[in-house]
Amino acid sequence: MKFLERLEQLYTGAGADSWRKKSWERFLELGLPRISSEAFQYVPLSKLYEMEPEAAVSAAFEKPPILPECDSYLVFVDGHFQPEHSKIPAGVIALPMTAAMKSYGLFLQNRIGKTLKEESDPFAALNGALQGTGLFLYVPPKTILEKPIQIAHVSTGKHFTSPRIQLYVGKMGSIQIAQTFSGHFSNTVVDCVLDEAAQAKIYDASLPNPDAWQMQALRATLKRDSRLETFLLTKGSKTVRTSFRVQLAEENSEALIRGISLLDDESQSHIHGLVEHLAPGCRSRQHFKSILRGESRSSFEGKIFVKPIAQKTEAYQSSQNLILSDKANANAKPNLEIFADDVKASHGATFAQPSAEDIFYLRSRGLSLSEAKEMLVRGFCREMLDTIPFASMREVL
Repeated sequence: MKFLERLEQLYTGAGADSWRKKSWERFLELGLPRISSEAFQYVPLSKLYEMEPEAAVSAAFEKPPILPECDSYLVFVDGHFQPEHSKIPAGVIALPMTAAMKSYGLFLQNRIGKTLKEESDPFAALNGALQGTGLFLYVPPKTILEKPIQIAHVSTGKHFTSPRIQLYVGKMGSIQIAQTFSGHFSNTVVDCVLDEAAQAKIYDASLPNPDAWQMQALRATLKRDSRLETFLLTKGSKTVRTSFRVQLAEENSEALIRGISLLDDESQSHIHGLVEHLAPGCRSRQHFKSILRGESRSSFEGKIFVKPIAQKTEAYQSSQNLILSDKANANAKPNLEIFADDVKASHGATFAQPSAEDIFYLRSRGLSLSEAKEMLVRGFCREMLDTIPFASMREVL
């Protein structure tokens, strides 16, 4: 397969770090997914494998637009963290992975080894092998960042980029991250550990060009009383695929995972996720909405897994799809796997088109057909969009 041969060439030129070697071995063990792979059944893999990924090269770049809500920012160019072009907030440690390995090597090696051992997504494993200059972002204990940090990903050409972020939030620490993407072919991993009573909010605006491919993965472990909140906002592209695995490892931890996909033409967005309740008294909610126009496609496959020890669990999962075209296609497969007795859990999926009554009502008030549909779309999204604290992100709708 030419695609695999090209990946091997990229790996050979990536460097000889031990973590790259272990990641490559895990990637080969998992193998590239086939069309029959359940986790990738809706992703157009045949089109992906026709591509020949190009290695990123040093090139001039323009400074990315900085969100007005953010005073500080961390810049990636073609998958490489650029500290010299970043504005790092006081009290936070942001280091390239090679430098972080010298000071935090034991923690990083243990964390990378653990996630690799559990990894089932070949593209997430591939990220470890091909990663550029990764970022270690550390929020020390009791450090609370009042203003969000932007992580801006910039691409200078049609390169295959592999940004990696290792985020660790210390005890009672707190951080907000606004992550923005542009590029042609990216494979991103954010690996997050929240210590006791720590909090992290991560908002992603995935708005690549219409011909882009974007694979992105979130891996997170939450300790006692910690809370993770994520939001993915995407307009899709050739394909955007998001994979998340969140482990509620200690009591009273909580995860809120949400997203909106605004799809048109032939754009695609696919979500595959797992939330593991591994301790008592934890809470999780997954809530995703898709709006589909043209010949766009979306899919959601999510699982809630509850171990026998995880009594007093509360877990909810919802996929809602608004279909505005006869040629659009949406799929959803929410599921539960519960081995505890004292659990509150539910899951569901809905597929709908704008009702004739609603459209008639709006048109009778003087709106055109397109204006009526647009107002219904805004109403469908408003509940979730209002929770995004960045007005500049909300304006994409």
